[in-house]
Amino acid sequence: MENLPVYSNILLTTDFSELSVRAVSHAIAISRRFNSKIYVLHVLEPILSPVEYSWGSVQIDSIENSRQENTEKNLLIWCEDHIPEDIDTRILIRNGIAVSEIISVIEEYNVDLICMATHGHTGISHVIFGSTTEQILKKSTVPVLSVR
Repeated sequence: MENLPVYSNILLTTDFSELSVRAVSHAIAISRRFNSKIYVLHVLEPILSPVEYSWGSVQIDSIENSRQENTEKNLLIWCEDHIPEDIDTRILIRNGIAVSEIISVIEEYNVDLICMATHGHTGISHVIFGSTTEQILKKSTVPVLSVR
């Protein structure tokens, strides 16, 4: 019998959408089968430019700090709501472009498998926004479980 894959480190990505929850049960099932760690990743994409209003500039540092704090709280709550306590779970928050950060996490944490949802955009929205999942499928060095 050939050697079957073993998944020790699973990366579960979330954007907090209801759709991203669909990937959770798959990650949990695989984690239970292989006694794997699940790394839950949320990427905070950069604010593209300072926003100016008639009463002055918004302080980008203040906004970024608030986003980081809110994301930490929300990710903890999200994990508590969706991942059972008996699963070895690590929370990761990265700042940057989602595809680059996901690829970086794969290497940094020796990820064996990525579980992520795809939004299934079609038509013009797919052309304009592309798909993070599609880009990961092209760039990842490990298997990707894409849940729709």
